[in-house]
Amino acid sequence: RYWLSLTPSDIMWNTSDTGWVKAAWSSVFAPWICGSCVFVHKMPQFKPEVIAETLSRYPITTFCTAPTAFRMLVQHDVSSYKVPSLKHCVTGGEALNPEVLAKWKMQTGLDIHEGYGQTETVRL
Repeated sequence: RYWLSLTPSDIMWNTSDTGWVKAAWSSVFAPWICGSCVFVHKMPQFKPEVIAETLSRYPITTFCTAPTAFRMLVQHDVSSYKVPSLKHCVTGGEALNPEVLAKWKMQTGLDIHEGYGQTETVRL
């Protein structure tokens, strides 16, 4: 509820492949615990233009994707796409560089909230 900022009226889209535990956390457990809708999109390959078009076409309110995907999206320049429903963006894993955070904010008006969890903190 706090990290993803989800409510029962939200639609959550997490682009993680189902082979990653992130898909369970952000596509099943968290949204369903909050009573939120989960958006699913079959994409055999990541394409920034498909992501941007999907965000502009559907009423997705919370978006989670990998840092690399955000890097590709700002290079594509998503400012030409209208994303009126989108209100909360999150990522995890490696840190995003300040330039990507600033470009995303400039192109969408939204901040990217970064986090890390058990998979990033476990080292032997």
